[in-house]
Amino acid sequence: MGRTKTVGIAGRFGPRYGSSVRKKWNSIMVRKYQLYYCPFCGLRVRMKRVSVGIWSCSKCGRVFAGDAYQPTSKF
Repeated sequence: MGRTKTVGIAGRFGPRYGSSVRKKWNSIMVRKYQLYYCPFCGLRVRMKRVSVGIWSCSKCGRVFAGDAYQPTSKF
């Protein structure tokens, strides 16, 4: 694979699909896979996305609704 230091996880696409599409996809995937605080147990853990907008905490096992790509909504 090519150099991915600048483009991050979107480096898997190489030169395909255009830079703006790859940047948008990269920002979504970084938010999706980062660590978040569980709103119930308060621990910083990797939340598991069950489905679009449905998240599960790996520690306490609670299932709750959130945004499509992150467990808490901005609004």
